[in-house]
Amino acid sequence: MSEKSLYKKRFSFTILSFFVLLISQTLQVSAQDYNTNHPDIDFTRKEFARLEQKYHKTAEEAIQKARELELYKDPYWHTLIHYKPLDCGSFYKSLVDDPKFFFAENGKTNPQAELEETIRSFFSMPNEHEKHPTARFPGRYLWLRTKLGLNPEEFPYDGDTEYNDLMGKLVPDSIYLVFSSGYMKSPASIFGHTFILVESKGQPRLLANSISYGAESHGVGGIMYGILGLFGGFYGYYGFTPYYDRIRKYTAIDMRDMWEYKLDFTDEEKDRMLRHIIDMQGIYSRYYFVTENCSYNLLFLIEAAKPETQASSRLSGAVEPIATVKFIHDIGLTNQAVYRPSAYAQIENYKKQLSNKENKFVREVCFGKKTTADYDFSKLPKEKQAAMWDLAALYLQHLLSEEKIALEEYRPRYVAVLSARGKLGKVKSTEIEEIPDAPHISHDSKLLAISGGKSLQGNYAGASWHLTAHNQLERPAGYSENSQLEFFSAEVRRYSDDRWELKKAYFADIISLPSSDTYFCNTAFQFVLGAEQNANEKEENELALRLKVCGGYSIKPSEHIQLYIMLGPDSYFNPNYEYKTDLLLGGQAGFITTFGNWKNKMESQLFQSPLDKDHLRAVFSVQEQLNIKRNLSLAASYSYNMDYENRWHDLNFSININY
Repeated sequence: MSEKSLYKKRFSFTILSFFVLLISQTLQVSAQDYNTNHPDIDFTRKEFARLEQKYHKTAEEAIQKARELELYKDPYWHTLIHYKPLDCGSFYKSLVDDPKFFFAENGKTNPQAELEETIRSFFSMPNEHEKHPTARFPGRYLWLRTKLGLNPEEFPYDGDTEYNDLMGKLVPDSIYLVFSSGYMKSPASIFGHTFILVESKGQPRLLANSISYGAESHGVGGIMYGILGLFGGFYGYYGFTPYYDRIRKYTAIDMRDMWEYKLDFTDEEKDRMLRHIIDMQGIYSRYYFVTENCSYNLLFLIEAAKPETQASSRLSGAVEPIATVKFIHDIGLTNQAVYRPSAYAQIENYKKQLSNKENKFVREVCFGKKTTADYDFSKLPKEKQAAMWDLAALYLQHLLSEEKIALEEYRPRYVAVLSARGKLGKVKSTEIEEIPDAPHISHDSKLLAISGGKSLQGNYAGASWHLTAHNQLERPAGYSENSQLEFFSAEVRRYSDDRWELKKAYFADIISLPSSDTYFCNTAFQFVLGAEQNANEKEENELALRLKVCGGYSIKPSEHIQLYIMLGPDSYFNPNYEYKTDLLLGGQAGFITTFGNWKNKMESQLFQSPLDKDHLRAVFSVQEQLNIKRNLSLAASYSYNMDYENRWHDLNFSININY
């Protein structure tokens, strides 16, 4: 190697050594500076570990105290976690299905394990990326803190800070239970609906928050909606909706009356309810139409506020929305109800105040056939003019919601109507004179009828029963007038020759008779699904699956009489039939008369089988019912029947007891 090359190599090594030394010194200085500027790093880690150990010890002490007090047996703990007893109280299971709701792996079925894991979680150190359990479950947090005699300062995080901030924005005042009447056009709403309303101080009720429990159907409809709803195929959640949205949806679009029941809660009870509402936010349970539905799950909120009501235990099994209303009224939790009429009820009220000529003009204005100036108002009192324009405004909104007119047609007509109404000045509209019976006075849902009579098979004694909810001739408080909603019904007869017969066993027998007139064109319908005795081609009765679907129309020529006609198939299915099916086509027509507690129904049915020309079925019947008390009625019926070659009279008397 030459001297020049050796020199270059030594120079390169010297330069490299210099840079290595420079980087080393820089890193050393940086490390010293970092330790100088952050002397608390090691201290923080040690402090965090010390605090974890401290809170772990406190949690275990709290758990030991909870064991001594046997808090996992406390009924209020069961309310908070929605536990219900199994096997006569030996085991428990929560009705909540969302795993996010439980801290213990087996928390759904083990109240003690869930209680102890909840305590441990409440003493866990805060994580800036997650909501602390004390803030996530303020209902559990307050109850455990109170029962264990602990102060907020003893926890690593006080969840009430966030809860109090929320309450400061909400400023809760009065709380209501609201009942919305049934909507026969929607399977999910035929029983009505209940929800909680929370008013804010200094704010009008329209701006209040409504809290309800409902199913997320994800667009599923029709028969599949009913099947999934009956067997828990949907998840149910507690949700928040502005009250004005519900009023617009229920009273204006769905034409459903609403009743507001103010709940007699103390401030402490209101606080407990609101805490539990937050506990349940974003948590799902399986939704069942008949049992764990919108009405039943609200009972946990009421029970959280007032544990002594035992609401979720005293109302169980099949729970209708109307049953919740009756329950809170019967236990004295409310004594004040406010009626909020639907747009339909208001339209009916205005219609009665006007003559046929005036009603015709209102309709013509709404459909664009006349203008607001095409009528001689010179001899008409201002009160009647106001009624005409108020009716026109409501009816225009109805036509728009039903898509009977387009938005571009609605706007100018609605503005013209409001302008005509405004020119009258301050004229008070006529209030609804006949307020319907409130839902809390309705009969109980289950019915047992003890009967006797005579039929083609001879004299008999019998009994019939339905689980829920209402037949056509019962007092309609809380239900649609002359409607029927019978689910899980059965009738058994014992004849004079000691022969027993299951006359029928229905899953559902639904009748909807909304009246139609020049303002409304509503579809009436009947749906029957179940098993019933039916004559075969040999004129022998056999139990067969029955499916009846009829549709038609109904009118009310007077206040006390309603006429109807419906057409459709009435089908029976049995493997012993010649075609496996006894298909009948035809219809029925009749009328219902109501005078106070007495109701009368007269009906004619005529059905012909297209598969057997000899099978003609005709029934002419009369039914009478006297509703003596809220849960007691007497009924009688007579029918003349023709089926194949048979002709016979059927007579029945019964005592009906609701419970």
